[in-house]
Amino acid sequence: MSRRLFAIGLALAASTPFMSFAAAEETVKLWSWRTEDQAAMGRIFAAFEAANPDIKVDLQFTPDADYQNRLATALRGGKGPDIAQLKAYGELQPLVEAGYLEPLNDSVPAIAEMPETATGGVISVADGKFYGVPYSVPVLGVFYNTALFEANGIAVPTTYAEFLAACEKLKAAGVTPIASGGAQGSAWALEIGVGMIGPTIYGADFYGEMMSGKASFEDPRFIATLKRFAELKPYYSDGFAGIDYTTSTQQFINGQAAMFFGGSWENGSFKAQNPDLKFSVFAFPADAATDKPLVAAFSDGSYGLVADSEKKEAATKVLNFIASPEFAQLFADELGWPAARPDVTSEDPVLKAMIAMQGNTTPYLSLVGYRWQTPTASSVIQAEVIDMVEGNITPEKLAADVNAAVSTWFKPKP
Repeated sequence: MSRRLFAIGLALAASTPFMSFAAAEETVKLWSWRTEDQAAMGRIFAAFEAANPDIKVDLQFTPDADYQNRLATALRGGKGPDIAQLKAYGELQPLVEAGYLEPLNDSVPAIAEMPETATGGVISVADGKFYGVPYSVPVLGVFYNTALFEANGIAVPTTYAEFLAACEKLKAAGVTPIASGGAQGSAWALEIGVGMIGPTIYGADFYGEMMSGKASFEDPRFIATLKRFAELKPYYSDGFAGIDYTTSTQQFINGQAAMFFGGSWENGSFKAQNPDLKFSVFAFPADAATDKPLVAAFSDGSYGLVADSEKKEAATKVLNFIASPEFAQLFADELGWPAARPDVTSEDPVLKAMIAMQGNTTPYLSLVGYRWQTPTASSVIQAEVIDMVEGNITPEKLAADVNAAVSTWFKPKP
């Protein structure tokens, strides 16, 4: 354990009232899909265990592609974990409706201290209660290779025109301007690009207009967002239609591409794969320069208490740790993501930039607003976005298809 983690563990021990759950050590099973975070999460919970020697956290990781099925099967059979990492928004609701999770409003009061951007993803539409402890509020932005920018005399663009000029300069120098791809089931990465560009065109009030029914996906502002994403095709990776997310990340990590559209989770991933990579992040620029650009943000997920757990008292203590400022700081330090709590500091320049970006956000539209029932907005965008960029369908057609899909279930709230 690092000295920093050990010191925090001691501080937690000193500030936590002694409470014995049982004569012997209790083991709390916690399931997660973030296999890439296994080592970091182990270090974080080692700090908890140092302060709480009567509780052991048994971290079990399942790849994301298999996690939801494994969790649902285990919960149906009454053989799930004590604490489960949970998807947010609409993906949380089936587990709540089935009675698999315990509400946390009374047992983990610190959730109420978190911003609505974080807690919006853990609320049940049925009873309005919290069913998970949020851990991160990622923002979407442009990761860029600082060495390639410097070598080509490019400053961070503050307007869309400057962004295009930077792309042209990089392309002329033989550098791929933007590593991008969504083939082989990874079109969610392209949806992120659309979600990142959107706020710079439709603004902060658009989400509220969509939720109240004053606007729809066929609004000219959303169509303009799709058009802007498509018009950047000349600067995307060669063979764009056949490039997947993993390949595009490797192009950026290996210095073959200067920029990458992504979310906060990329920070730790990029550093782990190439510690020598010099990079940072900026908000995608709007047509006019601004000191406080608007960015998309969302609740990434949470940790919830399984109703059938036989270790609820110990598990609740673990969840209170996850809701604490101590966990938020450790999470940011270890993973490089902005935490769910705003009271986090960092000397990491990339994380500092993302924390600053959290100061002016709007919901990531297709995820926060339109993944509550099927067909989701995401499912249509991901199915058709490559065809749109390739010119096989128009942005208007994609917008109309998304609107038709969500109109089968979405009910505006005036």
